[in-house]
Amino acid sequence: MRFQAPLQRRPSPPEVADEREALEGWLDYFRSLVVLALDDLDEANLHRRIPAEAGPSLLGIVKHLTELERTWLVERWGGRGGRHVPSYLDDHDAGYRIAETEPADEVVGTYLTVCEQGRDALAGAESLDDTVRDDRRGHIELRWILLHVITETARHAGRAETLRAAVLETPAPEDLSPS
Repeated sequence: MRFQAPLQRRPSPPEVADEREALEGWLDYFRSLVVLALDDLDEANLHRRIPAEAGPSLLGIVKHLTELERTWLVERWGGRGGRHVPSYLDDHDAGYRIAETEPADEVVGTYLTVCEQGRDALAGAESLDDTVRDDRRGHIELRWILLHVITETARHAGRAETLRAAVLETPAPEDLSPS
């Protein structure tokens, strides 16, 4: 069974907008690119790590971005600070790990739900200059949070496109076994 991306098209970021509308538009644009990179691939390819055993999988990237959105937009911004210790501080690859039994629809569904929660948290902000307490940095502005989430999502959107191309070009290890 092949995964069908719930997004029918990639939204274009606004060409004329105020700062906040532009930042939120670019974030939505890169979010959609991540999901579209999974479109029409089967579960095996979505779980496949390249390079094998060491690299990320496409679903691992989505899972990592889910944690990123939840950490920064939902918990830190929406919860206005508080102490949160992301899993990657102790184990850099923890956010990318995905069980073979986790179906793409659930992983992507969770990502889209967390993105919507992030949009809801942003809707309550009065200004990009608003700050939130951060244990490591003291206080950080909403602008910094948005730029951080945008750059990470953009970076991983590009990584997902590259990984998709590699998955399509490289036979799976079981396809290379002698017949």
